[in-house]
Amino acid sequence: MTTHDRAAPEIELGLRDRKKVRVRAALVDAATALFLARGFDAVTVDEIAAAADVSRRTFFRYFPTKEAVVFARRDEQLALFRERLAASGDAAPFDALRGALLALADDYMARRTQILQERALTRAAPTLLAGDLEVDRAFESIIAEHLVAHSRRTAADQRRARMTAAAMVGVVRVALDEWADRDGDVDLARLAQDAIELLTPIVPRFR
Repeated sequence: MTTHDRAAPEIELGLRDRKKVRVRAALVDAATALFLARGFDAVTVDEIAAAADVSRRTFFRYFPTKEAVVFARRDEQLALFRERLAASGDAAPFDALRGALLALADDYMARRTQILQERALTRAAPTLLAGDLEVDRAFESIIAEHLVAHSRRTAADQRRARMTAAAMVGVVRVALDEWADRDGDVDLARLAQDAIELLTPIVPRFR
């Protein structure tokens, strides 16, 4: 077996992965365009699949529900947030969280149109509010886990971590709402920084 032969499966896997990314992005883009044009409830899975030039079966290989398409990029944002925290090294817990949230704000700014479209959809469709809340809870869980990991892990530490996580997500949510209300024409990182700084004097210290 040659070196070329051994490398072939790895190249093939890479090509498959890239195709999956393209199909997933096509489904998200097609669904978003249809949702914005006609409203979330008026669009069917079959219509999304047809617009993305794939089968209904292919749609369900990528997304379990129509609602999941709306929040597809949120998984990427959660992953980015986790990565930033993991890369924070010896930074103090609150500083690491602030840095990860500000990095996420920069990502939102870079994808301003997409993020604003997603928020417009969730605001217009009551059926999507539960999914939006689940995303907030996912961020709260990541934040609380990070804080507990840098504490003595007592019951009191866990309670304070959950409270701090809820407060942090809450103030960032207000900053994000203001940013969206102003059509993304202000610096989200600055709004988030100001919001997080409000918590600095009152959040418990983790050590």
